[in-house]
Amino acid sequence: MRAVNLLPADQRRGGSSPGRSGPAVYVVLGALAALVVFVGAYVLSANEVNSNRSQLAQAQQEAAGLEQQAAAFKPYHEFASLSQTRVQTVNQLADSRFDWERVMRELAQALPGDVWLTSLTGTVAPGVNLEGASGGAATGSLRSALPLPAVEMVGCTESQAAVSRVMARLRTLNGVQRVSLAASEKAESTGTAGNAGASSTDCRNGSSSFPKFQIVVFFTAPKSTPGAATAPGQAAVATQPTAAQPATAPTSTGGAK
Repeated sequence: MRAVNLLPADQRRGGSSPGRSGPAVYVVLGALAALVVFVGAYVLSANEVNSNRSQLAQAQQEAAGLEQQAAAFKPYHEFASLSQTRVQTVNQLADSRFDWERVMRELAQALPGDVWLTSLTGTVAPGVNLEGASGGAATGSLRSALPLPAVEMVGCTESQAAVSRVMARLRTLNGVQRVSLAASEKAESTGTAGNAGASSTDCRNGSSSFPKFQIVVFFTAPKSTPGAATAPGQAAVATQPTAAQPATAPTSTGGAK
């Protein structure tokens, strides 16, 4: 009897089917898939690099344009900075400037009519030397008591009581810190007074009744110079009357020597 194999031809051992090619097909397919992935990654990377290069070129162009604009506007920026610096300097000078015009105006209003001066010197700090100023030795030593703007005055009036009235009026000036009396004296004798009257700096004009006073008035320092530092161009102000006494001298009313 003849044996018959009932298994299908593709499942028989040792047989080969016409549609089966083995594991080589999978190897080829895997290689192709890897190649596709590699090509895709390369294309994406190349596109990203090209895009970055384009953005870099655009950024460089924008930077160059901004540099050109900055160079064009640089003079304006420098001018603005210079202008701001000058404004700050002017403000500092204005804050540190002592108002001599106000002081002189109020001083002229405060002094009584029976007072005549031979010397009036204003300085913003002690130790400022003025050419032509002739303040008294007593006021010079008293001036260094405070590092503040001050006015030194030498003059005469009718009596010692009038000197006290002068000091009281000086204390009413704006910004006054202290009013100090350096000296207030009369001539000791008629002969001494006569000799003193020959001097153009002695306001007593030979009279033994008129006291000669020396007063220092200290004022508040400018707000930006707490140490009463001297501002540029404003070291001091001084006036020197040419006449030692008015044309018509007031009549003496007497007073303590």
